[in-house]
This record gives sequence, structure tokens and C-alpha cells, in this order.
Amino acid sequence: MRKIFNATVLLLIVLCSVVAAQNNNPDEIIKNLKSEFARVKDYQVNVKIKVDASMLKMPEMNAEFYFKQPDKTHITSSSFAMIPKQGVNFSPVSFLKGEYKAVFARNENVDGRNLAVIKVIPLNESSDVLLTTIWVDQKKNVVRKLESTAKGSGTFNVDFSYDENMEYPLPSKIIFSFNLDKKGLPKDSNKESKRRRHNFVSGIKGKVILTYTNYKVNIDLPDALFEKKKDELKK
Repeated sequence: MRKIFNATVLLLIVLCSVVAAQNNNPDEIIKNLKSEFARVKDYQVNVKIKVDASMLKMPEMNAEFYFKQPDKTHITSSSFAMIPKQGVNFSPVSFLKGEYKAVFARNENVDGRNLAVIKVIPLNESSDVLLTTIWVDQKKNVVRKLESTAKGSGTFNVDFSYDENMEYPLPSKIIFSFNLDKKGLPKDSNKESKRRRHNFVSGIKGKVILTYTNYKVNIDLPDALFEKKKDELKK
């Protein structure tokens, strides 16, 4: 009986080790992430935008956001402004384009969930992104947190919330945190103009909170919806 017990324990240890090794494979984790999001062919959703930032007062805004695979987006709003593209376009492929190296960093408990922390390093030297860290919920195959460092614009953070009864991997809320202290300024021969702009953006820290309601998923949105009009291209 003791031999059978010891053999069983040994088998469980081996199986647990194999499972752990699989779960710690960054390429497999990202593959599962992409596969889950691939179930979403397109969607339409209402978005409420709230900007909470120092030195910047803006009213709440409302918009309709449209998405179609692989990366087509469209926004409709009479007052839509200052929306971080990185926060709205949360498709896994939006930060996994081109060649990259994925490294498993650790497992981390966040709000009672065991998340896999993956470091994604672009291999293209021309990429604006230096490093992206994602916290992946492997039970749901969704990103719960994201931190990205870009050239000349510092680091931004994104937190994702989901409906626990979600049918598709689409968030109910995104909180995009920004810090414009390190944001690069466009080149300008007018030093006084550049100094004024620097004084304006320096010290602006805050959050953009996006709340999503009334999802309509896989409704076969037409490609024409995402085509820019000629007058828009001239602007």
C-alpha cells in the first residue's frame, strides 16, 4: 500500500510539473490569448469617456466604437477627443505585431487571480515600443493589466475589467493611466513656442476611464464603415 501511495504522489508531482511548464510557456500563453480574441470578428459598443487629470478639465464624453478584425477601428461622436489609441484598441495583436521575443517573468496574484506576467520585446529597431508587460488571466485568456514603455513618451499603464459572465473577451471598463512629464515634444524652431508647450504638458498626470456598454458582437460590419472619406484625408 505504501509503495502504491508513493508512486501516486510521484505521478502527481510529475503531472503538476508538466502542467506548470506548459502554463509558463509565453508563446503558448500568447497563442491562447490570440485564439480567444479571434472569436470576435467585429463589434459595436457604446463608450463613456471620463478624463481625470491635473491641469485639464474636460466634460464626460460619449461615443460609439466599432472594431473589425484584424485592426480596423472607427469612432462616431460629436465630442470625441483625447482618447488613447493604445487603450481603446485592446486587441492582443495591437501590441504583438511584427517580430518580438516573449519571456515568461513570473506568476503574480492580482485581486485574488493568479496571472502570468509576460514581457514582450519588439525585435524591430524601428518600433516605437521598447517593452510591453502583460498580465494574462489564463482561465479566461484575457489581458488584465498592461504596461508599455515607448520611445520619447515614457510609460503608460492600462487596467482591464470584464463582466464575469462574459461570452467574449471584451472589457466592461478600461483605465488608461498616463504621465506627460516625459512626453516628447515636436520639433519647433521657435524656442519660445516650444517652452510654452513644455510648461503646459509638464506635470499633467491622470487617467482616462472608458466604460463600455451595449456590445453587439459578430454583426458583420461593412468594410465601408472603416474607410476614411476624401474630405477627412485632406485634413
